[in-house]
Formats: sequence, structure tokens, C-alpha cells
Amino acid sequence: MPKPRFVHNLKPDAVQAAVSGMSDPTGFLISPGNAMGQSLELTRFVRGRGWDLLADNGNFDHLTPIARRFTVEATALRREVTRIERGLGHTVRNGELPGPLTTRYRGLATRVRRAAVAAVPPDADLLAAQVVLDPTAVVGVEDLTMACWLRLDIEPEYLHRPRGSYRRLNRSVARRATAAEAGLAPRLAGAHLPVASAVSFNTAKDAGREFAAAGLSGIAMGFGAYMADDHFADHLYRDRRRIDLGANLPQRYTRTAAAAVGFWEGYEEVAHQPPQRFHFLGIGAPIMIAVLTLAAARTPELSFDATSPILDATQGGTIYSDRPAHLKLRTRKIAHRLAREPALTWDCPCPFCTDFTGRHPFDYPAGHAWLTATGAAAVSTADLQPAGALFTAFPLLAEPRAGELRREVNFARVGHNHWIIDRLMTSLSRADDDGRLRVRVTNIVRDYQDCTTPVFARALEVALALARGDPIPAPGP
Repeated sequence: MPKPRFVHNLKPDAVQAAVSGMSDPTGFLISPGNAMGQSLELTRFVRGRGWDLLADNGNFDHLTPIARRFTVEATALRREVTRIERGLGHTVRNGELPGPLTTRYRGLATRVRRAAVAAVPPDADLLAAQVVLDPTAVVGVEDLTMACWLRLDIEPEYLHRPRGSYRRLNRSVARRATAAEAGLAPRLAGAHLPVASAVSFNTAKDAGREFAAAGLSGIAMGFGAYMADDHFADHLYRDRRRIDLGANLPQRYTRTAAAAVGFWEGYEEVAHQPPQRFHFLGIGAPIMIAVLTLAAARTPELSFDATSPILDATQGGTIYSDRPAHLKLRTRKIAHRLAREPALTWDCPCPFCTDFTGRHPFDYPAGHAWLTATGAAAVSTADLQPAGALFTAFPLLAEPRAGELRREVNFARVGHNHWIIDRLMTSLSRADDDGRLRVRVTNIVRDYQDCTTPVFARALEVALALARGDPIPAPGP
């Protein structure tokens, strides 16, 4: 049933790639705050070409400034939690923090909530700014509180708040969304996507219940805070049951899957059908796109967006791959492998790599000679910079300074990362058409597990079980 698609951020390079035929995006995303000057002209160009335009609410941009205001205090509290967890021998469960520390966390959470509420513009003002862009859909009203708590590592176990207090936040958003939709132009009927929030399976399930009770069929949910979370946990709660995972696992995988599954479970419990449209905000990791598509398989219209394919390519030195698995590869590691394996070449068939390497070919013998001469165990960042020995040997992997070559490298890498994601979307759609989505996603996860560490492999095992609706398997020996 699902036809997943990835919505590209509206950037000049993304539009250039689409116009040239190098990419075939299903739509673009921009927030009103960024729609100025050239970007505003791009919105008009995109709509003139008949491409879909999703107007974001821009709220993600508020997270970092809010987090900075409270980082020192949150970090100090987190150090105390870490000390307690060392003594316990496991991550904190509900009720295990000392009362005074819980009280301090609650005070911090209250102040963060006030800042989150104050940062968001009035609903009517936001919608008016979005509609001016002539979008085909809008990311709607949102409460940033839970996303801010996640950014600051304010976990439910630290607050020990009643479950209903989280539910009320989503109930308020659902009511605001109903009011906003009453004033929408007919052409945007069904295209207003209010944003649900959660910090766990249970809070996501309650969010689903509230959005279903309000009759909302098109929904977005913020997952960017989950994917930016470096917190590990050895358990999760599902309804009244605590599930022990057997190890400290990255919550960016386990919580992301649990929140999606919880939302659908709660929504369908009330509506007796799935949401008809759902947008995953902040999901660009190919492996999680696959898992979440399976978790949301009963919803016909799924979409994703994230800036990570851009930031990974331009700032993180990271290139996506789907062979032998859907991985994010560091350019330094790719360069070292090319230098040490004479039979290996960069043979990506995407139009971005083909175009770039046609004008800036790899000099493989130079790379082999460098390794023979140095015997280096790894490629350093300096090796790929302008004065580095591999700068001209592997230009796609190099890090030029500002200038034309830098622009070309960025264009190729960003385009390549999006091409990998778009190819995954096509693969998932075809698998669903053939009734093989469950098998396809399972194979994607298995391939990933074969290439990663045991901890991350276990996290994906848990995420896959949640998405498949299977019991979470016991950890291996």
C-alpha cells in the first residue's frame, strides 16, 4: 500500500539537478523563514513547473537556540544520572532517581517548556506565511516541548511525570489543528499535516489516539530529535510492560521505531483505520527509512524529509551507499580502501558521480603509491585537503576550500546521497506492489547488521521486530 517518497530541501542545486534530469524529485520542502530572495524565486519556479511544494513550519530551527540556553544545567544533571546508573548497573527506570534530582529535572523541564511555547509563532500567522508560498501541503501546528526535552536528554524516567501530562500536549495540538483546518482553502483540504510529538512508545500511542479522536487523517511527526539523540538505554516500555533489551542500545534506532509503531497502534485503536497520509520529519538515514516504511505500511501516502543527506555530504565527509548494505561511509575510509585494494574502483552509476568523475577522474595509481610509500593505517582529514597527498588522487572524496571545485564536490555528493535515497524509495514501492515489502525490509536490515557493530546490529534487530509486529527476540550470547 505505501508509496514512500523523499521530499528534497528546496536548494538551488536540487532544482538544478531536477531541471537537468539528473534527479526526479517527488517534491520540495521549504519553511517560510527561508523563503526570501533567491529561495522565494525558487518556490515560484517549482510551482510553475508543477512540482509539489511542502511548506514546513520551521520549528526545528528553534531547537538548537532553546537547547543552548539550558545545556549547562542539563549536562550537570545528566552527569548525576550517569553516576547513579553506574551504581545501579543499568539505565534508570521509572522511580529510580532520588526525589531531589527528579524535582530538579521537573523544574528544568518546566522552564524548557515555557521557552518552547514562546518560540513558536501564533498558528494563524504561521499558516498565513505558508499559504503565501502556494504550497501543495503544509506542515502544521506543533508543540516543541517534547523535542526540546529530547534534545536536552530529559527522559521520561527522569521526570516520572504522569502519562496523561504528555497526552495533554498532543490533545492541545490536535485541537489547534482542527481549528486551523477550518480556515484552510479548499485546495489544501487533506494537505494540512499537524505535528504529533512523543518521547516513547507509550506517549506516541497516546498521540495517535488523540489525533484519531480529532478526526485528523493527514499527520506529520518530528523524528529529527530522535535521530540526533546519542542516548543509549537498555529497556523500553510498551504499555505497562518493561522490555529489557539485554544491552545499552542507541535510542536513535529503538526509540524511533517504537514511536512510529506506538503512534499507529494508538491511531488505529480509535479510528479503526490507519492515517491516510503521514510525513516523517527529520528522517534521512536510509536504514531507518526502510524500517519506518514497514512500520507504517498500512498508510497509503508516506513521505520523509531531512537535511542530513546535505549536511553529511558537505560537512560530515559522508557518502551513502547501498552496496553491500545501506550504509553511511566516511570519505576517509573509502579513500583508504581504494588506496589499499588495487582492484577496487569507485564505480557508482548515479548521474552525479558519473558526471563528476568524467571531469575529475580518480588517479588510482597515485593512491596505491601513497599507501606503498607510507604504509598508513588510515587516511587523515589532512590527506584529503588541498595540501594532502590524496587531494588530487581521489577528487570526489577530497575537501577543497571554497571555490568552484568545492561547489562541484558538494553538488556531486549531495546529489549522490539523494539518489541513493530515491533509489531506496523506488525499491520499497516495487516490493510493496509485489507483496514483498516485509521480506525486502528484513533483507535490508540483515545486510546492514552484517556490516555494523554488534550493538548497532542488536538495535536494528529490536527496531525490525517492532516494525514487523514480532516479539522482540532475546539478545544473543
